[in-house]
Amino acid sequence: MATAALIAPGAASAGKNQLSIIQDDRELLGSARQDPATSMAEIANLGVDVVRTNIIFHKIYMTPSDRRRPAGFNAADPNSPKYDWSRTDRLVQLANANGLRILGTITGPGPHFTTRSPRACRGVPCTKNPKPADFGKFAAAVARRYRGKIDYYSIWNEPNLEQWLTPQQKRPGLRKVQTEAVLYRKLFIAGYNSIARFDPARRNKVMFGEVASISEPLAMLNAALCLDVNGDKFRGRQAKRHGCAGKVKKLNIGGFAVHPYNFGAYGTPQSRVQSRYSLPIAYMPRLHKLIDRAKKLGRITRRAPILSTEFGFQSRPPERRFAPSLAQQARYINESDKLFYDDPRVTMVSQYELADPPELDVFNTGLRFADTKGRRAKPSYEAYRVPIVVTKLSSKKVEVYGQVRPGGSASVQIQAAKGRGPFRRVRSVRTSGRGMFKVAVSRNGAARLRWRLASARGGSLLTSRVAKAGRKLRYYRD
Repeated sequence: MATAALIAPGAASAGKNQLSIIQDDRELLGSARQDPATSMAEIANLGVDVVRTNIIFHKIYMTPSDRRRPAGFNAADPNSPKYDWSRTDRLVQLANANGLRILGTITGPGPHFTTRSPRACRGVPCTKNPKPADFGKFAAAVARRYRGKIDYYSIWNEPNLEQWLTPQQKRPGLRKVQTEAVLYRKLFIAGYNSIARFDPARRNKVMFGEVASISEPLAMLNAALCLDVNGDKFRGRQAKRHGCAGKVKKLNIGGFAVHPYNFGAYGTPQSRVQSRYSLPIAYMPRLHKLIDRAKKLGRITRRAPILSTEFGFQSRPPERRFAPSLAQQARYINESDKLFYDDPRVTMVSQYELADPPELDVFNTGLRFADTKGRRAKPSYEAYRVPIVVTKLSSKKVEVYGQVRPGGSASVQIQAAKGRGPFRRVRSVRTSGRGMFKVAVSRNGAARLRWRLASARGGSLLTSRVAKAGRKLRYYRD
């Protein structure tokens, strides 16, 4: 790996207006034991702004193993009897009723007949070579059904992973063809065109990417923008192979959506990686550079913002090893919020899962344990509601970052305690309109004190986790 230097994000114009996203389709689409209405109300009470949901072609289409298109079926017609929108309808209705915005990720895989090789499909889902035209029609059905009800769209979930899209090129290089990128560009254009036609008010709010941080997302994103792994324009044979010959269509991208987990949702917000093409949280300058390059070379219409649309840390328990402890999970969620707060290019930050699933072999990144454990809250639950990060500036001076969800200007007490002594008010601050603040606090022995926040909201006293002063959180730059 090249030597990585630590750099601080641009704090001067930090993300004081960032929106908070939660995704938990198991809870909100009704596949868990918990009533979706109860879960949605809880999410709203937590202070979330946006609910993300995957709108998956093969789950909306009722018989996805069909190898032939049914006679008379029009994929662009949301009223087709082959579609069952009931669970997504309910999610949208509940989110709207609770004052929450919605990010709908329109994604495949689709039914077998929407792939180029339906006979090669051996089960559901079938990820092989989806037809962009068929996907565009499904996107049209989504836009027609939810026009005015969905606030943001994105196209295809984790297209750089084989679980969602194949074939994949796993070894990026100047002479390699990024097959998944060629497909994704076509899928994005087909989906975008349908949204622009049937929900034109959202044509500037269609997100690009939704990439996982592993499996070489930067190589894929570059190639999908008709750029090679070095960020230069494809030329000659490579341009032709990637569908980028001649005049390249400039994409109207509303934002770059990323899932900046560390591998396995383990590690810390400052974990390092070996691959130069991966994109965990501490390496966002890689995406800054890609976006700037794409804008300079005329591949996108604007320097689009970054959205962290799926992110979290697993906890131990319920994980048995590798994962952070419960206290560490709470701390890392807060530190990630702080790292993104200091990056003016990040406009949305995410928490994946409200509650853990019952199975141990999937991500257990929730703020609550699984419903089989009585839905007990983890320490991260209250830490998410009232984040705090304290940074040592000197022995007598610290920086305190905090937030109170839900947003809105609020009075917050910054409290400190010496040793095991009681907490006492050090200073009161007023948050921004999004409920955030960052201030420097001077006090004798500040770097050795224990810190917390307290704020009265809705008749209740909300308090943060207890934090100690740590080193400054920074991005890495290769």
